Amino acid sequence: MGSQQPLGPRDLSQMLGSLREGVQIIDRSYRYTYLNRAAAEHARRDPGELLGRGMSEVYPGIERSPMFAQIERCMRDRVPSMLQNEFTYPDGEVRSFSLHIGPCDEGVVVLSIDVTEARRVEAQLRHAQKMEAVGRLAGSVAHDFNNLLSVILGYSSMLLSDLEPNDPLRPDIDLIRAAGEKAAGLTRQLLAFSRQQVLEPRLIDLNELLVDGERMLRRLLGEDVELVMLYDASIPRVLVDPGQIDQVVMNLAVNARDAMPNGGKLTIETRIELLDEAYATEHFGVSPGAYVMLAVSDTGIGMDKDTQSRIFEPFFTTKEAGKGTGLGLSTVFGIVRQSGGNVWVYSEPGQGATFKVYLPVAAGEPVQSGAPVEPATLQGTETILLVEDQDEVRRVAQQILSRAGYHVMAAANAGEALICSERHPSLIHLLLTDLVMPQMSGLELAGRLARVRPEMKVLYMSGYTDRAILQHGILDSGLAYVQKPLVPERLARRVREVLDSPQRRSLLPPAAGD
Repeated sequence: MGSQQPLGPRDLSQMLGSLREGVQIIDRSYRYTYLNRAAAEHARRDPGELLGRGMSEVYPGIERSPMFAQIERCMRDRVPSMLQNEFTYPDGEVRSFSLHIGPCDEGVVVLSIDVTEARRVEAQLRHAQKMEAVGRLAGSVAHDFNNLLSVILGYSSMLLSDLEPNDPLRPDIDLIRAAGEKAAGLTRQLLAFSRQQVLEPRLIDLNELLVDGERMLRRLLGEDVELVMLYDASIPRVLVDPGQIDQVVMNLAVNARDAMPNGGKLTIETRIELLDEAYATEHFGVSPGAYVMLAVSDTGIGMDKDTQSRIFEPFFTTKEAGKGTGLGLSTVFGIVRQSGGNVWVYSEPGQGATFKVYLPVAAGEPVQSGAPVEPATLQGTETILLVEDQDEVRRVAQQILSRAGYHVMAAANAGEALICSERHPSLIHLLLTDLVMPQMSGLELAGRLARVRPEMKVLYMSGYTDRAILQHGILDSGLAYVQKPLVPERLARRVREVLDSPQRRSLLPPAAGD
């Protein structure tokens, strides 16, 4: 057998350059002396901007960071270490890296691994585990409490049947039974959240179910809330318990009514949605496939992200004491999940909320996506200015578009977008902006940029349903927009459609006085 030849410098350089992990060498003067391709990508810098330069020169203030302290310690003690580091880029994006720091002849070698997506999945998993644990506890409590309620309700009912109609004890026992029945209702909601209720699924047409319950809904909402029902006649049937889906609709409607104390508009809409592998990867617990989407949109007070993160937890409520049990939305969550579906919420403070319920299409049902004809290609090389105030959404949109070949400039708000436009001397082909943002809306931003970039096309993003946007008065019907959640294929197709469109007059809001 021939002896194995040792790796030469060129072979070693090629091998390091092909790694997905970043490798950088820092000498004893804290200067960068080597970076492989992945390390330069992690830094989003050209290697020439780093090689031969000191860390403090490139990143002012880095000497006060935990990472620099670990590098100093490794330089001094020659002891390897590890740490998790969050890095904020100039555009505001934050990514997480696992750093392995070890001594070498020149100084230290730093191995960096991008763990942003892994940490996001872990966070979703932890949330799912928390909801599962709370569900098991709630189910256990409900089952035990139902045993106690059987005694309370049983004996109170028997006592009432034994008493004369005018017996002075009857009012007191009536109160006991009424309280027991109210408690029984709470336990049913706990069982719904814990997905331990008994379902009686049937093949149903969701549109027919909503039509049958429309009169009750209108009475429930009152005269100061306008109810708009928008049905997609082509939706296939779903296999669900109709009584439980009725409860989902009622609970969402009550939640919407309470969010509109001075009246407003409630829009209920149905349509078919195809959720692909990319969407399922981004949303823990979602399986790709065809779903019937039920959207309930209100024009109420909305909610912040902290509230949204807890909105489906049992007993969590933003209402004052005595005004709510905190079980309405947790019941919705449990019913939808037990029915094989998912529920998602989009909201902004002061801008209302949209709850989207995805119910899987029953096996064997025909699926009509209603999607427009695909462009010749979903790829492009144009420059896109992306504006989105939610970090997670901005990151995923930037990743989708960059993978499609576009040059993407990302901004967290309208102010950053205006600065990006001023600093970019070349053509910006498309503004992709969220509609609802702090300080300045997407419509206002598009109007400002149109004065200096009349050639730029505009595509708006929104988490509200198509028609609910129009009824909220947010969008004029001629404007181009893409609906959240941002499924990669749908976003790429919509971007391509707008870029390839011959006209742009309908892509901007009308000027003042029009």
